[in-house]
Amino acid sequence: MSRNVYILRAQKDTGEMHLFLASKTREDECRSQQKSICGKMDIEDDSITIFSCQPENSARKQCAKVGKNVCSKCVGFLYENGL
Repeated sequence: MSRNVYILRAQKDTGEMHLFLASKTREDECRSQQKSICGKMDIEDDSITIFSCQPENSARKQCAKVGKNVCSKCVGFLYENGL
């Protein structure tokens, strides 16, 4: 079972959303990478969390519900093979 999960954050000023790859810790918490999957957003940027610690299938479904505000490069990563 993969311990990779995803976090979706929205920039407060633009509303643009980016996915961050994260990993679950033994304490069942999430540890995010510093940069979004596309590299355009930093975890420290002024933003709000839309969802956190979601496995791949759940992240796909939730991004589809959110729609076009989610970065296409970030979402595309969810559909690529060979993580």
